[in-house]
Amino acid sequence: MTKEQYLDPSILSKTDNYFLLARTIVEGFITGMHRSLYHGFGSEFVHYRNYTAGDDLKYVDWKVYARLGKLQVKVFQEETNTNCYIVLDTSKSMDYSGSGERVSKLEYGKILAACIAYMVSRQGDNVGFYAYDSQLRSCIKPGHRTGQVQNICGELTRLQAHGSCAHDKILGQLAELFRRRGLIILITDFMETGDGFRKAIRYFRVSHHDCIVFNILDDDELSFPFGDTVRFTDSETGNEITTAPELVRERYLKAVNAYFQEVKDFCREDNVDYNRIMTSAPLAKALSSYLHRREMFK
Repeated sequence: MTKEQYLDPSILSKTDNYFLLARTIVEGFITGMHRSLYHGFGSEFVHYRNYTAGDDLKYVDWKVYARLGKLQVKVFQEETNTNCYIVLDTSKSMDYSGSGERVSKLEYGKILAACIAYMVSRQGDNVGFYAYDSQLRSCIKPGHRTGQVQNICGELTRLQAHGSCAHDKILGQLAELFRRRGLIILITDFMETGDGFRKAIRYFRVSHHDCIVFNILDDDELSFPFGDTVRFTDSETGNEITTAPELVRERYLKAVNAYFQEVKDFCREDNVDYNRIMTSAPLAKALSSYLHRREMFK
């Protein structure tokens, strides 16, 4: 499997073994980076990997080189105790997948959640997982015990898209549950959010949580590529409308771009790390965004 295939969601979604997916993606992603993700003061040795150009020479094990003639870099795991709360939107709108072999927004979100859970655990942190639509569907409290990531991946396998999403109510409940300061990772398409949603996000920030938002979107939602007369159905309410796309395309694109710009501006105002991720995009961007924010949080 090539480096690109390690991160291509359309290939990775062929299996629902999320733990295997996460391990394959993360280890492949780490191998492709030019520095170790798990080194630093007060850290614990984990394993070796092959030296690549750009690695810090102080982490090369010269005894191994003298014995085997191979440059091996020591990989470390930081002894941290951060709580990471992964929150996944499983409403029906997340079930959308566009043309070609693109995965649904929910499937992409599941793979991303599994990868981040695996990375968090590998970094020595506590990881928890929560999924919601109109109600809380999963609630795995942060922990670092053996099998924590496997339990999260098991939940991901079970989860299906359901109905509408009560962002404000559920996130308000989670704000009460997340007592200990931590890193909150919210994976959602941001459909049908309102003032209650923003209030909950602000409560997270007031409570000194760090927040990363992954806004998962299908390419169709931003390009509106439809041609002939088509019937659109609201996946959450069941409402339908039949129209000629050329009559509404310009107005739609203007409205949707304005809406997501508003979301982006709101996140920036509250120092929330906003990341728009298209389901056609490799996972490298999302994983890099997580690592960047994690380094700032330490």
